Amino acid sequence: MERVRYLALLGRDAQALNEGLKLLPNSPDRRELLLVLAQIHQRQYRWHDAAVLHEKALRTVRTPEEEAYVRHHIGRRLFDEARFRAAADEFQWAADLYRVADQPELAEENRQAMRHALHVHSADQGAGRSAYELS
Repeated sequence: MERVRYLALLGRDAQALNEGLKLLPNSPDRRELLLVLAQIHQRQYRWHDAAVLHEKALRTVRTPEEEAYVRHHIGRRLFDEARFRAAADEFQWAADLYRVADQPELAEENRQAMRHALHVHSADQGAGRSAYELS
């Protein structure tokens, strides 16, 4: 797993994906490996592939805290996709789950991410065009 993470950090995405997918069936931390692989897809703007891996990661959760962790990653992907309203919803969901899991610091981090996503969404809607357009 660490090798996959390092390969990804070095920008060797194809090799990281190949090795990660081979490790997946026997990985002791399947959820984390799925999230690392999803992040590689995100960097390549392969949103659908990342979403599929996020959904698989969701199926591995057993506690509210684990679900919150995955939902936070989903929120980050949605934000990267410029789907700010959907990202805000995921961050809110993660915050609620962290609150239930008695993780107030993580709950607050996700509430801040939610507020930021809503702010960007409002700016995007108010401008009548993407907040990321250059011209």
